[in-house]
Amino acid sequence: MKSIFKRKSYIELPSFSSVTNEDVIFHIGAPKTGSTAIQKFCLENRETLKEHGLYYPYHGVDKNGISGGHSSLGQALIENRLDDAATILGNYVKEAKDDNCVLLLSAESIFYSPDKLTVILGDLKYKVVVFYRAPLEALYSNYNQLVKRHFLTTDITSYCKVQLESPSGFLTSEAHARWLGEYDHNKITLVNYCEATLKTLPIQKLFLISLGLDHKQVENNFIIENKFVNRSYPLSALELKRMLNFVLSDESKDINDKVDIYLQSVADTQVEQHDIESRVSKDLYHRLEETTESNFKYQVMAVLSKVRSLSKLEKVKASPLNAMQLNIQIFQLLTEMSEREPELFDELRKKIAIKLSERSVHFEIFKLAEFFNLEFEVKSSEWFSQMQIDRMPNYEKAEFLRDIADLMYRRGEYAEAENIVNAALKERPHGPVIKKIKAKITKKLSP
Repeated sequence: MKSIFKRKSYIELPSFSSVTNEDVIFHIGAPKTGSTAIQKFCLENRETLKEHGLYYPYHGVDKNGISGGHSSLGQALIENRLDDAATILGNYVKEAKDDNCVLLLSAESIFYSPDKLTVILGDLKYKVVVFYRAPLEALYSNYNQLVKRHFLTTDITSYCKVQLESPSGFLTSEAHARWLGEYDHNKITLVNYCEATLKTLPIQKLFLISLGLDHKQVENNFIIENKFVNRSYPLSALELKRMLNFVLSDESKDINDKVDIYLQSVADTQVEQHDIESRVSKDLYHRLEETTESNFKYQVMAVLSKVRSLSKLEKVKASPLNAMQLNIQIFQLLTEMSEREPELFDELRKKIAIKLSERSVHFEIFKLAEFFNLEFEVKSSEWFSQMQIDRMPNYEKAEFLRDIADLMYRRGEYAEAENIVNAALKERPHGPVIKKIKAKITKKLSP
């Protein structure tokens, strides 16, 4: 297996064979390891890449330069449309060969389909470039992405508690292990993604070297600006978006896209350090570290030792931000939005007002109403309904637990709600209402 690490003279970059040895090179992520910046760079340098024997097919980008790369191939694999995937890949390969080039494809959507990709490769000579990021950094970055683009409303503490109970691939490196198990290690180039390193060695340059170009080729022929693309939101924007997710959904995609484009424009002009350690209790963070350590078995130890040592040496510790400071920053962010994007601000205000008029109002909506200077009256439905209160003198234990779990669910405390609803199920395993509440909670906690 090939691997790239850079920290002054601590670990030297290895030498690579010429790119002409392959028919196709796949860059597959992993998620949250700079793929957007790589794709944007490759798209803007298609002609220069072609001069160096690499054919990078065109794909679209949004207003902020963000895209999914060649996601049509990855999506076909995800949906098990292997004939379509083979056709897409075959067409790309033909285009590359017509230009006497090696095909270069980039799509994170391929990352979870190593077994399916092998089915369509046939006799093609290939290489796979995959980035590896320290597990807790990847976990927090994924949380950011779920809030930014996938309407997650769960707070960071609840999200981390769920990861402790059911660790995802970000904690276990299991997805990387599947690639290492499915493919000849000589076909895999594993690259360490470390933000501290990337301040001096831009990810675009690191990527080009991983393809087989040498330092001089890169420096003499490519202009690389060391700018981050699709940067994580600053904490104020992240928390604002998490609260707004209570009033936004797939049905309001247009306004959600406007919010994301605006907040991303703020993020790409700010440099702010915040991470899991600065946002959760010391006890929870140590438990996450222990889970990470116990699941490192999924990585090849020779590579793992280097990733771990670099991660510990180069980590930049973020400072905690108290609630008052955070609220002030959110107010400032909304003030700027009202001045720069008044129509967007008014649209959001109307959405919040509609939510306030509903019978059952989540407490986070009241927080939003304060930020948007909307008047409201706290209803008793924030806690228990009058019907529930009237019935409680005759409740059995399962019913008390059921209604408390439902209350915790409506308050957004999903991890706690899950513990309580599980206790209710023990008391009444076949209770249909309890099962329904359990299903709602499970859906919210699913990544």
